Amino acid sequence: MALALHWVPGFNNLPIVIDERITSDAITFTLYANFDKAMAGLFLCAYFFSNLDSNKKPLKTDSNKAGSLNVKQPIFIIIATVLASFTAALMLGLVSFDPKVPNFWLVFIAINLLFTCVAEEALFRGLLQTKLSKIITPTRLAILAPVITACIFALAHFAGGFNYVLVSFIAGLGYGYAFYKTRRLEWAILCHWLVNVCHFFLFTYPMLNKI
Repeated sequence: MALALHWVPGFNNLPIVIDERITSDAITFTLYANFDKAMAGLFLCAYFFSNLDSNKKPLKTDSNKAGSLNVKQPIFIIIATVLASFTAALMLGLVSFDPKVPNFWLVFIAINLLFTCVAEEALFRGLLQTKLSKIITPTRLAILAPVITACIFALAHFAGGFNYVLVSFIAGLGYGYAFYKTRRLEWAILCHWLVNVCHFFLFTYPMLNKI
């Protein structure tokens, strides 16, 4: 948490974009290459994957065998998550349809994947949802683990306002459900990253300026 919140001294995070308005109707956007947050993500991923073999009790899914699900299912979950998230964002007036290719697009998609999505999914799904899945023992209540994790994930985005928290909850449900059904952190990371990439290229980024 100290690394993710930039409390550990000694890191010189590289500024990429500072207070840039990507489109005229958007709020300003700042992007840093946060090496401390990326390191936190790597630590959490190492913890998650190192415990896979030692876990005697599998996570509660509709399948008893990890990896036995067809790849079509997580792809369907990803598509549904993207559609649900942006339908909600459009209806709530957070964004508008605004296709664009900013000049820093390549840096953005790399940083967003490696520095943001990996770290956040390793924390919320790899750590929190996994722990909750072990605590919530009745099989019929297993779905509560991704739901509770999605609530915590949404609250972590409170700075964006209530509507942003609501959309974050919808997106978090998709990330958590992808992990719940597959037990593969990679699918949650991919789902999160594709939502962010679609947001960046196709919609107002980060959100409409209401002032």
